[in-house]
Amino acid sequence: MDGSSNHDAGLSEYFELQLSEIELLNSMYPNASEFSITLPSVLADMKLYIGGKRNRLPLELDFTLNLDVPDRSAKFELNVALPHEYPMLKPHVTARSPGLNRHQQKELNDALYEYIKSLDDGELCVLSVITWLSENTQNYFSLQSCSNIPENASHIDDNCQDTLCRLWIYSHHIFSKFKRRDILDIAQDLKLTGFSLPGKPGFICVEGTKKDCSEFQQQLKKMSWKKLSLVKEETIESSESNLQTFRKFKDFQEISFQVRRGPAKEYHMDMGQFLKYLEAHNCAYAFHDLFGIEGHISNDK
Repeated sequence: MDGSSNHDAGLSEYFELQLSEIELLNSMYPNASEFSITLPSVLADMKLYIGGKRNRLPLELDFTLNLDVPDRSAKFELNVALPHEYPMLKPHVTARSPGLNRHQQKELNDALYEYIKSLDDGELCVLSVITWLSENTQNYFSLQSCSNIPENASHIDDNCQDTLCRLWIYSHHIFSKFKRRDILDIAQDLKLTGFSLPGKPGFICVEGTKKDCSEFQQQLKKMSWKKLSLVKEETIESSESNLQTFRKFKDFQEISFQVRRGPAKEYHMDMGQFLKYLEAHNCAYAFHDLFGIEGHISNDK
């Protein structure tokens, strides 16, 4: 995350609260099959930061809970990513279950997002989330599928469906494996093409109908971000002739390049390789919008 930043007493308080919640979860779910921290070493790094023995910020804490759905022979997986400022900032939480289809899962997570948003800032809320899910998850197993949505619903945004769109999105960083998986799932569910480039900074490009791109952006905003901004939007009226030529990517995937290590032991992507990737997809023009500088590819092999 941020490199050799000065020690922040406010963050130390947040870390102490996060560690206290983790300790409680550990006591409630002692089995590794129920509760697992993605990178346990983060706990030690947080303690060092609190004790003033470390100035460099630890990675953000994320973990998974595997819980039973009451009154059903089913389980759900709860993925939680805590921003450094949690509980002052809301956590990124996603619930999944193999017993739910995509539509049911989306409805569940939309409702979960609204519930978390209603909680007071500064409140440790993971236990409240677990309680809410225990009381509400079973209702989503009987939710109607999207095939039962009224027929006229598909005509509400005809103008958006007739417009092709490409969004270029900047994030201060994309590290959490849960966010990375959700980005892939949402884009693929909406049949968008483009890419996600994790790291610091992180970039996302999606292309498809304006309606689907707008839906992707709304789902993205529901996650916790230090900074997330729409850098560039391209639109064109859809027609048979430009439907395929507009798309610069054949699918949506997470991409990665060789990274370099900075003086503060941070890892940054190789912008030269990223520029070559954009050039290969005929969109090197976006490099200036993303970085504020012109990109030039060397002729050297």
